[in-house]
Amino acid sequence: MPRRACVVALILFTLSFAGAQASIHEFYVDALVGGALPVSWASESPTLSHLGFDALAAFEYDAPFGVPLRIELGYLGVSASRISSSGELYRAWQGGRVALLSGYIIDQFSLGQLGQARISLLAGGALTAADYTDTALAFAYPSIVLEPRIALILRGARAKGIVTGPSLSLPIELMFRAGTYSLAPGLSLGWRYRLGAIL
Repeated sequence: MPRRACVVALILFTLSFAGAQASIHEFYVDALVGGALPVSWASESPTLSHLGFDALAAFEYDAPFGVPLRIELGYLGVSASRISSSGELYRAWQGGRVALLSGYIIDQFSLGQLGQARISLLAGGALTAADYTDTALAFAYPSIVLEPRIALILRGARAKGIVTGPSLSLPIELMFRAGTYSLAPGLSLGWRYRLGAIL
Protein backbone atom coordinates (compact mmCIF):
# COMPACT_ATOMS: atom_id res chain seq x y z
CA MET A 1 0.00 0.00 0.00
CA PRO A 2 2.71 2.56 0.86
CA ARG A 3 4.42 1.70 -2.42
CA ARG A 4 1.22 2.40 -4.39
CA ALA A 5 0.77 5.68 -2.55
CA CYS A 6 4.32 6.73 -3.41
CA VAL A 7 3.78 5.86 -7.08
CA VAL A 8 0.51 7.82 -7.21
CA ALA A 9 2.13 10.79 -5.46
CA LEU A 10 5.05 10.72 -7.90
CA ILE A 11 2.69 10.61 -10.89
CA LEU A 12 0.61 13.49 -9.55
CA PHE A 13 3.71 15.56 -8.81
CA THR A 14 5.10 14.91 -12.30
CA LEU A 15 1.81 15.85 -13.96
CA SER A 16 1.42 19.00 -11.90
CA PHE A 17 5.01 20.04 -12.63
CA ALA A 18 4.55 19.41 -16.34
CA GLY A 19 1.30 21.36 -16.32
CA ALA A 20 2.96 24.32 -14.62
CA GLN A 21 5.89 24.28 -17.01
CA ALA A 22 3.78 23.83 -20.13
CA SER A 23 2.28 27.30 -19.81
CA ILE A 24 4.99 28.96 -21.93
CA HIS A 25 5.26 28.33 -25.67
CA GLU A 26 7.75 30.29 -27.78
CA PHE A 27 8.13 30.96 -31.50
CA TYR A 28 11.54 31.72 -33.00
CA VAL A 29 13.07 32.55 -36.36
CA ASP A 30 16.77 32.16 -37.00
CA ALA A 31 19.38 32.27 -39.74
CA LEU A 32 22.52 30.15 -39.92
CA VAL A 33 25.61 29.69 -42.08
CA GLY A 34 27.96 26.78 -41.80
CA GLY A 35 30.44 24.39 -43.26
CA ALA A 36 30.63 20.63 -43.51
CA LEU A 37 33.05 17.84 -44.38
CA PRO A 38 30.95 15.31 -46.30
CA VAL A 39 32.33 11.84 -46.99
CA SER A 40 30.81 9.91 -49.91
CA TRP A 41 30.90 6.23 -50.76
CA ALA A 42 29.11 3.73 -52.99
CA SER A 43 29.16 0.02 -53.69
CA GLU A 44 32.46 -0.94 -55.35
CA SER A 45 33.58 2.71 -55.25
CA PRO A 46 36.07 4.42 -52.91
CA THR A 47 35.24 6.56 -49.89
CA LEU A 48 36.19 10.16 -50.67
CA SER A 49 35.83 13.50 -48.87
CA HIS A 50 34.33 16.83 -49.99
CA LEU A 51 33.94 20.35 -48.64
CA GLY A 52 30.44 21.72 -48.06
CA PHE A 53 28.72 25.03 -47.35
CA ASP A 54 25.17 25.80 -46.31
CA ALA A 55 22.99 28.78 -45.44
CA LEU A 56 19.47 28.53 -44.11
CA ALA A 57 16.55 30.26 -42.44
CA ALA A 58 14.26 28.51 -39.97
CA PHE A 59 11.03 28.79 -38.03
CA GLU A 60 10.82 27.01 -34.68
CA TYR A 61 8.19 26.32 -32.05
CA ASP A 62 9.65 25.69 -28.56
CA ALA A 63 7.71 24.20 -25.67
CA PRO A 64 9.18 23.78 -22.15
CA PHE A 65 9.70 20.04 -22.68
CA GLY A 66 11.29 20.30 -26.11
CA VAL A 67 11.05 21.46 -29.71
CA PRO A 68 7.91 19.99 -31.30
CA LEU A 69 8.50 21.64 -34.68
CA ARG A 70 11.39 23.19 -36.59
CA ILE A 71 11.22 23.95 -40.32
CA GLU A 72 14.41 24.81 -42.23
CA LEU A 73 14.75 26.23 -45.76
CA GLY A 74 18.20 26.63 -47.17
CA TYR A 75 20.93 26.28 -49.76
CA LEU A 76 23.53 23.53 -49.82
CA GLY A 77 26.70 23.44 -51.92
CA VAL A 78 29.18 20.55 -51.98
CA SER A 79 32.49 20.57 -53.85
CA ALA A 80 33.80 17.75 -55.99
CA SER A 81 35.51 15.12 -53.88
CA ARG A 82 39.20 14.58 -53.80
CA ILE A 83 40.47 12.24 -56.53
CA SER A 84 41.18 8.64 -55.57
CA SER A 85 44.44 6.88 -56.40
CA SER A 86 42.63 5.19 -59.30
CA GLY A 87 41.41 8.54 -60.69
CA GLU A 88 37.79 8.39 -59.46
CA LEU A 89 35.86 11.23 -57.88
CA TYR A 90 32.33 12.25 -56.91
CA ARG A 91 30.88 15.30 -58.66
CA ALA A 92 30.10 18.61 -57.01
CA TRP A 93 26.44 19.46 -56.47
CA GLN A 94 24.28 22.26 -55.10
CA GLY A 95 20.60 22.78 -54.42
CA GLY A 96 17.74 23.84 -52.19
CA ARG A 97 16.92 21.95 -49.02
CA VAL A 98 13.90 21.71 -46.74
CA ALA A 99 14.11 19.96 -43.38
CA LEU A 100 11.55 19.07 -40.72
CA LEU A 101 12.97 18.50 -37.25
CA SER A 102 11.85 18.06 -33.66
CA GLY A 103 13.69 17.35 -30.46
CA TYR A 104 14.28 17.63 -26.76
CA ILE A 105 15.60 20.46 -24.59
CA ILE A 106 18.32 18.73 -22.57
CA ASP A 107 19.21 21.54 -20.19
CA GLN A 108 18.91 25.26 -19.49
CA PHE A 109 21.36 27.10 -17.28
CA SER A 110 22.56 30.58 -16.44
CA LEU A 111 25.79 32.08 -17.79
CA GLY A 112 25.76 34.92 -15.29
CA GLN A 113 25.79 38.40 -16.77
CA LEU A 114 26.01 37.00 -20.29
CA GLY A 115 22.59 35.38 -20.27
CA GLN A 116 20.96 31.96 -20.35
CA ALA A 117 22.06 28.92 -22.37
CA ARG A 118 19.76 26.23 -23.72
CA ILE A 119 21.07 22.86 -24.95
CA SER A 120 18.86 20.90 -27.36
CA LEU A 121 19.08 17.72 -29.41
CA LEU A 122 17.10 17.77 -32.68
CA ALA A 123 16.47 15.04 -35.22
CA GLY A 124 14.40 14.61 -38.36
CA GLY A 125 14.51 14.40 -42.11
CA ALA A 126 15.35 16.59 -45.09
CA LEU A 127 14.68 16.64 -48.81
CA THR A 128 17.12 18.31 -51.22
CA ALA A 129 16.50 19.20 -54.88
CA ALA A 130 19.88 19.62 -56.55
CA ASP A 131 21.89 19.53 -59.74
CA TYR A 132 25.46 18.53 -60.50
CA THR A 133 27.79 21.45 -61.21
CA ASP A 134 28.22 22.29 -64.92
CA THR A 135 25.56 19.79 -65.99
CA ALA A 136 21.82 19.81 -66.67
CA LEU A 137 21.36 16.71 -64.54
CA ALA A 138 18.88 17.41 -61.73
CA PHE A 139 17.96 15.05 -58.92
CA ALA A 140 16.44 14.91 -55.46
CA TYR A 141 17.38 12.92 -52.40
CA PRO A 142 16.27 12.40 -48.79
CA SER A 143 18.43 12.73 -45.69
CA ILE A 144 18.39 11.86 -42.02
CA VAL A 145 19.54 14.69 -39.72
CA LEU A 146 20.83 14.73 -36.13
CA GLU A 147 21.58 18.17 -34.70
CA PRO A 148 22.96 18.94 -31.22
CA ARG A 149 22.66 22.67 -30.49
CA ILE A 150 23.40 25.28 -27.86
CA ALA A 151 21.56 28.62 -28.00
CA LEU A 152 22.21 31.70 -25.90
CA ILE A 153 19.61 34.25 -24.78
CA LEU A 154 21.44 37.52 -24.12
CA ARG A 155 20.66 39.09 -20.75
CA GLY A 156 21.13 42.66 -21.98
CA ALA A 157 18.65 42.21 -24.82
CA ARG A 158 16.14 40.46 -22.58
CA ALA A 159 16.24 43.37 -20.14
CA LYS A 160 14.88 45.47 -23.02
CA GLY A 161 12.11 42.95 -23.72
CA ILE A 162 13.90 41.32 -26.67
CA VAL A 163 14.67 37.59 -26.59
CA THR A 164 17.55 37.00 -28.99
CA GLY A 165 21.06 35.58 -29.17
CA PRO A 166 23.57 33.42 -31.04
CA SER A 167 23.48 29.67 -31.55
CA LEU A 168 26.00 26.94 -32.33
CA SER A 169 24.94 23.69 -34.01
CA LEU A 170 26.84 20.51 -34.87
CA PRO A 171 24.59 18.89 -37.50
CA ILE A 172 25.26 15.41 -38.86
CA GLU A 173 23.40 14.52 -42.07
CA LEU A 174 23.23 11.15 -43.83
CA MET A 175 22.29 11.64 -47.50
CA PHE A 176 20.86 8.92 -49.76
CA ARG A 177 21.79 9.87 -53.32
CA ALA A 178 20.68 7.11 -55.77
CA GLY A 179 23.16 4.42 -54.81
CA THR A 180 25.67 6.86 -53.34
CA TYR A 181 25.75 7.77 -49.68
CA SER A 182 27.21 10.88 -48.06
CA LEU A 183 27.74 11.47 -44.35
CA ALA A 184 28.22 15.17 -43.60
CA PRO A 185 29.29 16.33 -40.13
CA GLY A 186 29.24 20.09 -39.92
CA LEU A 187 29.31 23.23 -37.81
CA SER A 188 26.80 26.09 -38.10
CA LEU A 189 26.67 29.51 -36.47
CA GLY A 190 23.43 31.41 -36.30
CA TRP A 191 21.31 34.07 -34.65
CA ARG A 192 17.88 33.45 -33.09
CA TYR A 193 15.07 35.93 -32.48
CA ARG A 194 11.88 35.21 -30.56
CA LEU A 195 8.76 36.35 -32.38
CA GLY A 196 6.59 35.94 -29.34
CA ALA A 197 5.30 33.67 -26.59
CA ILE A 198 1.87 32.47 -25.53
CA LEU A 199 0.48 30.87 -22.38
